[in-house]
Amino acid sequence: MNVSVIASGSNGNCCLLEDKDTSVLLDAGISIKEYEKRMQRLEKDPALTKAIVITHAHRDHIKGAGPISRKYNIPILITQQTYADSSTIIKKAEVRFFSTLSDFKIGNMNITPIRTSHDVFSCGFKINDFGLFTDTGIITSQIREVFPKLKSVLIEANYDHDMLKNGNYPQFLKKRIFSDVGHLDNKDTCDFLQKEGKHLDLLLLGHLSGNNNTPDVLRETFESIVSHKFDYEICSRDRESGSWKV
Repeated sequence: MNVSVIASGSNGNCCLLEDKDTSVLLDAGISIKEYEKRMQRLEKDPALTKAIVITHAHRDHIKGAGPISRKYNIPILITQQTYADSSTIIKKAEVRFFSTLSDFKIGNMNITPIRTSHDVFSCGFKINDFGLFTDTGIITSQIREVFPKLKSVLIEANYDHDMLKNGNYPQFLKKRIFSDVGHLDNKDTCDFLQKEGKHLDLLLLGHLSGNNNTPDVLRETFESIVSHKFDYEICSRDRESGSWKV
């Protein structure tokens, strides 16, 4: 299977998975124009995508789903709870529902929804040996349970604690991000990876904040905590990050 990170950050998220004749988008949080440009640079054909699978209703994960679905006749797979929060964004698109209580399959991909801890109903996914976990204030029990089964993962390292604490965000927003239904900070993610990630072949660190994190700050934290030797990449907020065989 191949994974391509088309967008990853608090400004937009979109990940392409390809396995034989099956292509699936996880989230579509960028404009259709930007999506098409990035897919072209990655030499990927949007018309080959079989489904758009949505993690949750925040715009940085869903704002492009409706336009992409309608233009390329791609069904959107979504939970009932998330659809209720986002139906105006994906209106007139073909919608199919999945439950976070059940696995499902798209072509050659076995997909297990994994609940995350966010301020709206949300999930990540285990897809074959790859996992995607963003927008979670804590490492949930489901993430811990599935993590040893993964060979590669995209996980969020959203913010640096001191940058957020000392930054200019209003207090209510800081409190939300710091909370158990907010986001993971660099240290929490790196501590978890040091403890539970030594078996990984590939690590993608994503969903960085534009105001409360930088790749250099994250890299310094990661390399000071995580001693395991595996390939890792900090995903770009501004463009596609690349493709990997997983």
